Amino acid sequence: MGHDGIGASVRRKEDLRFLNGRGHYTDDVNRPGQLYAYIRRSDRPHARLGAIDTSAAKASPGVVAVFTGADMQADGVGGLPCGWQIHNKDGSPMAEPPHPVLAVGKVRHVGDPVAVVIAHTRQQAKDAA
Repeated sequence: MGHDGIGASVRRKEDLRFLNGRGHYTDDVNRPGQLYAYIRRSDRPHARLGAIDTSAAKASPGVVAVFTGADMQADGVGGLPCGWQIHNKDGSPMAEPPHPVLAVGKVRHVGDPVAVVIAHTRQQAKDAA
């Protein structure tokens, strides 16, 4: 078999800097006055989502805002479509189910995002969540 095509080794150039600790990630970027978000995720594989009481999180030190799926829906925040729009053979657009940013009404898998806490530090956001 040749050295190109499917299954061929690809020489990577970027790995060395990451393996040596010289890589830069988005988490390494710090800007003056930046805030941190912590996403609270479902620990249930499938469940109805009742009202979420955010009062304790909002009252936590350093917290700027707390959002739930209901908040996003009320503010008209759209979803996160999966991939791109494909058209059927007859030219009609594919059926695109909603993909809310945060779960609304029910969670569908463990790790489904339920709420997001915004705070002055990463630890404050995590503690409040």
